[in-house]
Amino acid sequence: MPEFLSEAWFDALAAALESLHANASAAGNAGLALGHIVTEVPEKAASTRVQNGEVRYTIVLRQDGSASLVRGSTAEADVVLVEDWSTAEAVATGVSSVSDMLSAGKIKLRGDTRALVAGGDLLANIAPVILEALGGQG
Repeated sequence: MPEFLSEAWFDALAAALESLHANASAAGNAGLALGHIVTEVPEKAASTRVQNGEVRYTIVLRQDGSASLVRGSTAEADVVLVEDWSTAEAVATGVSSVSDMLSAGKIKLRGDTRALVAGGDLLANIAPVILEALGGQG
């Protein structure tokens, strides 16, 4: 199981997303670009992508079922989740859930939250693939 936000973790996530194949029967071109900013990343963290104490990435989910990872940026994201390191690690290790952390105000949302709601089916379809690739982490 790769260490959270390590290069191996990003590689596993990218490979899982790239393994998803477009579904010719899917309608529409719209999808969801979900950004993630983790703040207060400690120096001891395994990620080499830390800039100014933050790690940023975007998962691009397409309506056709394909997906990809953009490392180091959330510029193209429809919605961005922002959380500190301890919150992100708690969610990634299964100690807490995203919904619990959102309710507690530990995860902030930026951008078009309607796009997040509209992309719920895309997220539901891809979540198991991501969890399997990351060894049960999310």
